[in-house]
Amino acid sequence: MASTSAGSRPPPAWRRYGLAFWVLLLVLIGALRALNRYLIDVANGHPSLFVPKLIEELTGSLSFGAFLPPVFVALRRIRGRPWLWHLAVFAALTVAQTSLMIALRQVVFGLADLPGYAYPPTLWRYLMELPTQLFFYAMIAIGLWLFDRYREGRERELRAAQLESALSEARLEALRLQLNPHFLFNTLNAVSELMYDRPAVADEMLSRIGALLRATLSAGAQEHRLADEWGLLTLYMDIQRARFGDGLDARVDSDPALDDLRIPFLLLQPLVENAIEHGGQGDRRLVRVEAAREADRLTLRVRDGGGGVARAGHGIGLGNVGARLRHLYGEDAGVRLEPVPEGGSLVTVWLPARRWEAA
Repeated sequence: MASTSAGSRPPPAWRRYGLAFWVLLLVLIGALRALNRYLIDVANGHPSLFVPKLIEELTGSLSFGAFLPPVFVALRRIRGRPWLWHLAVFAALTVAQTSLMIALRQVVFGLADLPGYAYPPTLWRYLMELPTQLFFYAMIAIGLWLFDRYREGRERELRAAQLESALSEARLEALRLQLNPHFLFNTLNAVSELMYDRPAVADEMLSRIGALLRATLSAGAQEHRLADEWGLLTLYMDIQRARFGDGLDARVDSDPALDDLRIPFLLLQPLVENAIEHGGQGDRRLVRVEAAREADRLTLRVRDGGGGVARAGHGIGLGNVGARLRHLYGEDAGVRLEPVPEGGSLVTVWLPARRWEAA
């Protein structure tokens, strides 16, 4: 069986059945009005035939309903124009609808063998219909105006939400891209210190920098799996190990069960960078990174061995992390820096524990 192409898909159900529902509604209104008139006559002790009343009300409701679509179009086109435009639209509606109604009644009463109930198109017949038509025209005009105001309000809210989302995404992207030159500048500066005294180490660092940059530049999302974050962090630690050798004691402790949780891209690298730069004395550096799930939160901790990560001139790490967390998760995430009693500093990051779902 051939598949249906996008250009030949059937219209939605509400479009396919909309006309039938509209006609049924008009018939129901006419029937109820006819029943009301018939019961009034019965209550007043003057019972009359039901069929003529039914024909009159059905021809009235159906003829009026037939002109509603063009009236809707006209009302939207004359929006904001002088009231004389409304007068012109109403005059056209009342003449057209009354003419159609009289013609229908003459035909239907003749077919029903009730010609005595039909009447010719006199001026009084047109004037008689004016109050009812004016009432419904006013209700339709006001209702359409209110509906359009509501729809425009919803569209403004949607545009505002889309603009806010786009602005937030742009800010997040700026924060993410801020990491690359900052990281690259600091790392190349470290390479320049080694390229004359230890050229082999400098060459190894450049090779690993290239691998890390390829991984970071290929990222297209604000979040990825925690396992992928560990991979990037391992590359960065390898670069620093080439620089410090045995002087860097860096370790990551994590439960593999957490690998599929979501985490902002390259969130930990600036924190670990600060911990390495300011987390020790001389060439000795101590860094511990751990992750744990606490109820519905993912908690990450980066600890250094001394000196603290909040020295002046190195606030970009914490500032960037805090800003990204606020944009992504609002009040459900945050970052905190605190001293450790036995020496050093501890940075704690918390965010919602949400599993990664591949697109």
